[in-house]
Amino acid sequence: MELISIYISKDTSRKTISELGERELLHFRDMNHGVKTDKLFYSNELKHYEKLEARLAFIRSCVDEVDLESVNEGDLGTAEADINKFYYRMIQLNTIKKETSSKLEVMKEDLRMLEETDAFVNSVSEDTHLIQLDFITGVVERSKKFLIKRVLHQAMRRNLIVKTRDIEDGQKAIFIVFTHGTDAVGRMKKIFCSLGGRVLDSGRYIEPKKNLLALTSVISQIERVEEHNKEAMDKEVERIVRKFATWNFYVNKEVKIYSTMNKMCFDTGRDCLIGECWIKKDDVYYLTRLAEKAESAGWGFAFEVLDVKEISPPSSFATNKYTEVFQNLTNVYGVPRYGEINPALFTIFLFPMLFGVMFGDIFHGCILIGLSVWFIKDYENLCKKAKFMKMLFDGRYIMLLSAFSSVFFGFLYSDFATLPFSFFSSRLDQQFNPVPFGIDPGWHHSANNMLFINNLKMKFSIVIGFCHMSLGIGISVCNALYHKNKLELYSSIVPQTVGFLSFLGYLVFLIIYKWLYTYDHPSLISTLVAMFTSPFKLEKEMYTGQLYIQLALLSLILISIPWMFFSKPIYLISRKKVKKDEMMDLWMEQFIHTIEFCIGLISNSSSYLRLWAVSLAHSQLTVVIHQQTIGRNVNFIVRILLFIPYITFTFMLLIGLEGLGSCLHALRLNWIEFHSKFFKGDGYLFEPLCFKVVNEDE
Repeated sequence: MELISIYISKDTSRKTISELGERELLHFRDMNHGVKTDKLFYSNELKHYEKLEARLAFIRSCVDEVDLESVNEGDLGTAEADINKFYYRMIQLNTIKKETSSKLEVMKEDLRMLEETDAFVNSVSEDTHLIQLDFITGVVERSKKFLIKRVLHQAMRRNLIVKTRDIEDGQKAIFIVFTHGTDAVGRMKKIFCSLGGRVLDSGRYIEPKKNLLALTSVISQIERVEEHNKEAMDKEVERIVRKFATWNFYVNKEVKIYSTMNKMCFDTGRDCLIGECWIKKDDVYYLTRLAEKAESAGWGFAFEVLDVKEISPPSSFATNKYTEVFQNLTNVYGVPRYGEINPALFTIFLFPMLFGVMFGDIFHGCILIGLSVWFIKDYENLCKKAKFMKMLFDGRYIMLLSAFSSVFFGFLYSDFATLPFSFFSSRLDQQFNPVPFGIDPGWHHSANNMLFINNLKMKFSIVIGFCHMSLGIGISVCNALYHKNKLELYSSIVPQTVGFLSFLGYLVFLIIYKWLYTYDHPSLISTLVAMFTSPFKLEKEMYTGQLYIQLALLSLILISIPWMFFSKPIYLISRKKVKKDEMMDLWMEQFIHTIEFCIGLISNSSSYLRLWAVSLAHSQLTVVIHQQTIGRNVNFIVRILLFIPYITFTFMLLIGLEGLGSCLHALRLNWIEFHSKFFKGDGYLFEPLCFKVVNEDE
């Protein structure tokens, strides 16, 4: 990356920024950071186009789906006029729609109330003492129906009769309340309205049949108005869909142009804009040639390369459809700092490997291979049909690599959906003649198969964790050497490496030693605990000189802790690179880092036991599903019928739930245990000015 200072004439600034944006070369730095928006030179122009952008957002909310990539020929003036025209038109149509919908809802409620009133009048026409009663008809939300009943009974001292009926196609209920006296009716109306109800106009009680006919006629007229308004809105939406991508492109372009110009400083003496940009070294020559040709094209600029080392450059990564998703996984945790090794390179093979350790099963791995191949083959169609699952489809290559890893570890575990599978016959009865690859299939039928396999997977997880974190430490050494950061190397990385190898490295040595020499050795956990609690006492010796080696390793661990705590502060203070008021912060920061290292030495190591735990859960769940379905001792027909729930549970629990769990655990081990050894993650992406429109819905 090169930092350049660019000079653009005020008169041709918009044209120049537009042409540079088309080339996608420059990442502009904000030289007006902290300045209020109103104080920026092009704030009025930016506000104008942001207003158009807001209107575009409103127009888009009225449309179900638009294609932002189908940009047609046009110009900014026409696009702006069309946006304003359709903006006010859609506001008008939406207002009509809301008003007609509201009126229609009220009138339909009135119609239902009149129908109930008419039915009541007809039912009591022969009963003269009921006709003398006063009544009101109203509508209220169903949720308040019982509340209104209770309040009316208490307020009227039960001198009333209440009839209710729910409206079938709505969330409301109709009330007819009978009482005696004008005052009582008035009180009921007040109570009804205070609780959110609406009372039918008393004038409509007189001739309900006549009012029913009139109201039905009005409703049909409003429905015709609503239908015509819908037709008009559909026609406008068709026009909008054809033009929206073009409008969006031009407005988005102007917003980016003026936002970029507001990042630059205006030199009143030279009447030009001055900005600072990052550019790739390979593109500097092209930019030089472009500056020479620009003058004859009616726009122009000048630039010079700056030699500034204090400012951290942005990070740029060349990716393709295979590696992009792995880079995105890394960027979610943190963008790699410029000049440090990119963790995404290792994620490509480490993430699938960790997934396979937990999900190791030949049958389930083959299912994942089939799904991932389907996703790869029909990616475009699947994204169109199921947009909500696009994130899953984007991870199709991760799924494919993870599936291959699952099959590999399935062969290593000799596991095919709980059934032992191996290319080699069992050799358990042959001493010193193991199978060439994987677990001997005979272990799956032995009495202590669970004890053996779990013990093996637990130790295997620790070995993988050691190799994983050792790779991270090796990368941190490479980063320190590349940046010539000797202080970081000798004050942090070296003591951490010494402590790490003395603790976890020794545990891995004991695991491998015990595998190679399978005699009656003590528990490794007891040996490691005793190394710290009783360092001068050894219950049972595993190898010659064990006590002295453990004392030496314990001494190295005890030396590495103060080495890490004191070395950096003492060096900086002795070289007078720290102010007096910053010394306490320095010591506190180093103390926190030291404590984090000591705790992480145990917690990070134990985190890799999740590889064993998830693998155990996966295998046990597979066994349970198999035993409860096709593994039952039943006849052939029943077993065929049980195959349906077997496949259902396999896809839902083992492929779906367990697959997601393994994915999250592998992600966590990569982000925390691996990245913490070397990854700073405080960089920022190289984002050159460009006018491509990104569909945010995807």
